[in-house]
Amino acid sequence: MSRSIKACLINPPLVYEKGDLLGSGIPSMPVGICYLASYLISEGVDVKLIDCFGESPNTKHNLKDDYYCLGLDIDEIISRIPGDSDSVGISVHSAEQYMFVSKLIRGIKEKLELQVVVGGGFPTINPDIFIEAGADYVILGEGEQAYVDLLEGKSLKEIDGIAGKGFKNLKKNFIENLDSLPFPAVELLPLDNYWRLGYAHGPVNGKYLFLITSRGCPFNCNFCVTPTIWQRKWRGRSAKNIVDEIEERVKGLGVKDFHIQDDLFTLKKGRVIDMCKEIVSRKLDITWKIVAGTKVESIDDEMLGWMKKSGCTYISISPESGSEDVLKLMNKPYDFRKGLDIIKKCHRLGIKTQACFVLGYPGETKDDLRKSMSYMRELAKAGLDEVGLFIMCPLPGAKVFGQFNYTGTYEDMNFSPKWREGFDDANAFRNRMYAGFFTTKFLWHPLKSARSLKNLLTKRFETKTEMTVYRVLKRYMEVR
Repeated sequence: MSRSIKACLINPPLVYEKGDLLGSGIPSMPVGICYLASYLISEGVDVKLIDCFGESPNTKHNLKDDYYCLGLDIDEIISRIPGDSDSVGISVHSAEQYMFVSKLIRGIKEKLELQVVVGGGFPTINPDIFIEAGADYVILGEGEQAYVDLLEGKSLKEIDGIAGKGFKNLKKNFIENLDSLPFPAVELLPLDNYWRLGYAHGPVNGKYLFLITSRGCPFNCNFCVTPTIWQRKWRGRSAKNIVDEIEERVKGLGVKDFHIQDDLFTLKKGRVIDMCKEIVSRKLDITWKIVAGTKVESIDDEMLGWMKKSGCTYISISPESGSEDVLKLMNKPYDFRKGLDIIKKCHRLGIKTQACFVLGYPGETKDDLRKSMSYMRELAKAGLDEVGLFIMCPLPGAKVFGQFNYTGTYEDMNFSPKWREGFDDANAFRNRMYAGFFTTKFLWHPLKSARSLKNLLTKRFETKTEMTVYRVLKRYMEVR
């Protein structure tokens, strides 16, 4: 760049609903904004990152009614923004953050009069509402190159993937060689604050970091927004590049626990096995987990063996339903027998497992729910360690959204949508499924149940369930 350009990047506070222990309020390190920061730095931009949650994770303030924020308030955020910034970039992870971010945008415009750019999954799908709130531009999808082009003053009509007042350039080009990207700038985060929390999206033990080894997903599930954001394009980093990042974090930060948050990590068998072999050959003493889910159909015995050897301790899978009819409605491919087989093999290998189900999908019947209960019990008997049960909430950008007559606010878009018709019945069934799972697990694998209690007492979490109990207790004791 011909001159020094300054960008202030903001990760908003965590928004959660009072009493919702399952669908909101679960923190995770801001992945996208760390990648954006490192890319801008590599292009000569002077970057300041304000992690509103990470800087003050135990400070609670009201957002509206029964919604709260954890982190810095608007005045504190604005006071941290350098007045000579050329641009303020706000990363929005979820619909729940919309109200806070819209207030923040107006505050920045009123007090600092700086350029405001918004990016992330939710703004990609809903750019107009952020423009209406006062943002100058919205980056659509993968944002690294678009933001650099904007900062360099490139003609707006020539920038790929950007929207503003009166125009929208749809995203056409994606970064094919992900190895060309610098590693995410995690050093800009208040890492010690995250580590002291003792909980995250995945089960934590001491110092941990996220890993993104690929972008996108080729599948087209009707309930998912990923096909809209990434246009069903999947790209993966090389095994060497992934392990280079792991080794750098081990040596530089003392991190030994890594959480893979890809949409579909195991798509390419050879890449996964090569990564595992690279970890083993470098003698890296680490643990790693697939915390965001992956497809069981892409896993086989050889892959599992190398995953175990290289330190994999946790895998999340997503059956979504035990009914073939519901899976057809979802356009979700899932092999029931393969799922059981993988759970059995992970149990024998000592790899902890989670299975996620979605309840209340349009068209689901009582018989379909019974099939989900039955399949969940089969998984529990096979050695499944925990379940995640979510009530269907439509998100803009997902194909199923049009089947709901939604007139509520964006804050209500979580996995416990109390506004939904039939929510009480779905929630009651969810509670019965949880009870059914814990009962089956206790009867078939009593030692697993006893170990979970021990893990909770010693804070050495192996599952999200153990960590969730700790998170809820800690939040009510410490958040002020």
